[in-house]
Amino acid sequence: MSNYPIYQTMHIRDQNNLVRTQVHIADLEAGMTVEVNGEFKTVNVKDHVSHSDFMGWCFQGDASKKYLTRVQFAIHLHTGTVLR
Repeated sequence: MSNYPIYQTMHIRDQNNLVRTQVHIADLEAGMTVEVNGEFKTVNVKDHVSHSDFMGWCFQGDASKKYLTRVQFAIHLHTGTVLR
């Protein structure tokens, strides 16, 4: 876990039960789903996330975006809501 702030602002879209959160690239973990240019991608840290002293943190070679939109799916159960 890095020292970068994770924004806790969540936007729920009712028709698709999607919860979106802004996450710094350094905080991405394998298996997370992110939205990049309108497409959902599953994060593979080894192939997608890199760091260098010159460019800093990069996602798929793009250093211009430092925060990505993490997408979670809200599943409504009789005991409450679960995020997957």
